[in-house]
Amino acid sequence: MKNIQTNLLSAFESSGLTYDELARRTNLPKSALYRYINGDTEKIPIDRFQAICAELNVDAGSLLGWKENHPDDPLQNTQAHTREARFISAGVDKMPPEEREKVLKILQTVFVDYFKEDHSDDA
Repeated sequence: MKNIQTNLLSAFESSGLTYDELARRTNLPKSALYRYINGDTEKIPIDRFQAICAELNVDAGSLLGWKENHPDDPLQNTQAHTREARFISAGVDKMPPEEREKVLKILQTVFVDYFKEDHSDDA
């Protein structure tokens, strides 16, 4: 459990969000978020854990140790490195989930050439 909360704290700190912002986005009490993120409690209801992970833009399964993290995978990398990526990320983070899905489909179409796997050796 300690590793999960360490990872959750790291994700929170990397997000740049405040407890107030995260509470507003997740509809969870700020005091509960503080206890979950700082390890003051070992019991986090799964629906709350998923909501926190969604707003921190981290994969819940990875934090739980169910998935292996690959820092070079652009779809798992939660740090926006360029000004443009930060702009897109900030806008998407403020959207309701249904709008995020629309934007994701658009971006997948736009960026399809940049995420193609090299199959030149398959022939």
